[in-house]
Amino acid sequence: MPVSRYAFRLGCVALVALLGAPRLAAQSPADRAQLEQLRDSLAELRDTVALLRLESSMIEATKADRSNVMRHLRLGFVALRLGELGRKSHYDDAASEFQWAIDLQPTWPYPWFGMGLAEYGVGDSKVSVVAGLQSMLGRDALTRSALAFAKSAEVDPAFVQGLVELAATALRQRVNIKLDVALAAMRRAASTSAGSHPEVLLARGRVEREVGDADSAITAFRRYVSSGANRALGLYEVSRTRLWVGDLDGQLAYYEGAGYDDSAAVAAYRADLALIASDSVLKQFDAARGAARASMLRDFWTVRDQHDLQGPGARLAEHHRRFFYSRRNFFLAGTNRHYDILERFRSGNPDFDDRGIIYIRHGEPDARASYRGAGVEANESWRYSRPDGDLVFHFVAREDVQDYKLVESVFDALGFSSAVLLQIPDSGVGGSRARQAQELLLSREALSPMYGRLQRIGGASGARYHADERRLGRASMRIGTTTDSYGLRFERELTARTEVLAVGRDSGGPLVQLTYAIPGSSLVPVAVEGGVRYDVRLRFVAFDSTGRVVATVDTARHFIAAAPVPPRENLVGRVAVRVPPGRYTYRLALQQGEDGGVVLPTDTVRVAASEVGGPRLSDLVLGSRAANLTWRPTQSDTVFFNPTRVHRAAEELRLYYELHGLPIGEMYTTQVLVRRGSGGGGVLKKIFGGGGTAISVRFEEQADAQPGILRSIALDKLRPGTYTLEVTVTDIRGRKDRRQREFQVAQR
Repeated sequence: MPVSRYAFRLGCVALVALLGAPRLAAQSPADRAQLEQLRDSLAELRDTVALLRLESSMIEATKADRSNVMRHLRLGFVALRLGELGRKSHYDDAASEFQWAIDLQPTWPYPWFGMGLAEYGVGDSKVSVVAGLQSMLGRDALTRSALAFAKSAEVDPAFVQGLVELAATALRQRVNIKLDVALAAMRRAASTSAGSHPEVLLARGRVEREVGDADSAITAFRRYVSSGANRALGLYEVSRTRLWVGDLDGQLAYYEGAGYDDSAAVAAYRADLALIASDSVLKQFDAARGAARASMLRDFWTVRDQHDLQGPGARLAEHHRRFFYSRRNFFLAGTNRHYDILERFRSGNPDFDDRGIIYIRHGEPDARASYRGAGVEANESWRYSRPDGDLVFHFVAREDVQDYKLVESVFDALGFSSAVLLQIPDSGVGGSRARQAQELLLSREALSPMYGRLQRIGGASGARYHADERRLGRASMRIGTTTDSYGLRFERELTARTEVLAVGRDSGGPLVQLTYAIPGSSLVPVAVEGGVRYDVRLRFVAFDSTGRVVATVDTARHFIAAAPVPPRENLVGRVAVRVPPGRYTYRLALQQGEDGGVVLPTDTVRVAASEVGGPRLSDLVLGSRAANLTWRPTQSDTVFFNPTRVHRAAEELRLYYELHGLPIGEMYTTQVLVRRGSGGGGVLKKIFGGGGTAISVRFEEQADAQPGILRSIALDKLRPGTYTLEVTVTDIRGRKDRRQREFQVAQR
């Protein structure tokens, strides 16, 4: 019996394809059925001793009947099973048998199909250099396998097994990808009986999506769902394709599919979730069943929408867009990754390089930079602009120019020794390395002012900046690989001042007042009959230390004016939202018009409880009549806001706060302090009626049923500058609560 190697076999495949096959009898349905029965039986066997005895007897029978194609095919599938059970040399034996069958019956699909399975089992050379050459020449295992499967589909366009394996192999390929071959075979099969086979429909949908044809993919997946083969898996594929192209209605199919306990679909959902989810979330997923799993996933994605101030379904759709973008741009050419001392992050992901890991978690960066120079490793740096502080990531590709890995510093592109020496003052790094270091910094100037400073400063100061640059990279790496985000982005930066104040109640509970002031210079009016209109959208979310959302609001206000707001004046507004007592983190964004907006830095707010148990102050509201922004907590009280926090000395400051937690009638002491600067500094002259050097006003008061307290403060004796107003309340037991707020005094 001939013993052929994979290089020779590939040549045979190509030769038969070029010369064309002789007209021979087609493989009969009975023969095909026998082979499928044999494959099913072999899949149940795990006893290699019994299989070896079977193989030995089959070899003897085949030697006596060398021209019997079915004997070679059966023997080939037995050898394949032995290969699957660990006897790797049998993959070569299987390939030899399938090659013999091809020589005898090149128009039968099963010999080519078996060859495709055998070639995949043989694999690539264990020597990396040889494996690289195989890939370069198109002789890697997946390419050899794909060519054989393609031939099985060519000789019989209705051969389901060949079509399905061809598609699966093409989708697994990382080099020499045969998607065009697979797609052509799928489309040829459309007019045959195989065109409506569920497995072919599923495979075709995946190939159509991979080449970028979402409509054809969705059509194939919907037909697969209608076939009844696996509704859960079909819904999953429909949903992720629709979400990929931004169709938010795809989330309906996503959550419906997640409600089925089908093992294949559950595995697909889990693999997708694992790209960004923590181990604790994955444990929660594994423990859920049926509708509980769908509910868990809905909560997971909804919380992300809310945290990032996005609309329902936006984060889920963006996740799938990022995934398919990363498959096209950051897919690893090989799975054998090597790391060195500079590469501290090790993702363990076999599919994406580290750029893909960051991209799937955080999306498109705001800026990218790279530098190419002799002796400098391939490198990229990305910046994500965020209100809470930018993230900067550095990627370097060393042994494999397609495998970019995260490193801490841009200088790591110069190698370990150079990166270390550059951190040491007067280390003597010079010549071409010093020049390359400067060119690296020049290429990153647009990412951060830090890189400009590093170019100009040397010695100990330069070393400190080097350390700062590495710390930024290390912190970015830690945040970037453990969190995910989809922050709002606007084409036009909106200038706005805001205040978030926990004060007030309604019938539903405590309130947080969201106030804003947008200068006319930043507004874009829309002309309407009789004047102009300004559309302002406010988005707010508050969440506790576990990430649980406790309050959210997304509202738009339409302001009509006879004339545009003057550049130095402000458009002001207020929105109240119910928030339960507690301390929370919040995010706030303002949008004006179609493209203007701003996301404010993340901050915290404390909402006071009203129950008796000690004094609890609300936030302090510092307002003025000039701001023209009011709220009436009761029929007799009017509260003035001023989100700009700037007050003129000629104005009267209106202070409002609420006191909770004291029994009605109990005495308490209030102390009001005003200090120059942000919470400290020099002492001012008395401003609450009287002279002196210490500004401290103390009141003895009695708690009553109305928690609101209004006070007026004259600012006429204050010099321009920044001040802090502080209110401290002490009850008869000595329990205290304190609140403070900063404001500015401007010229009269």
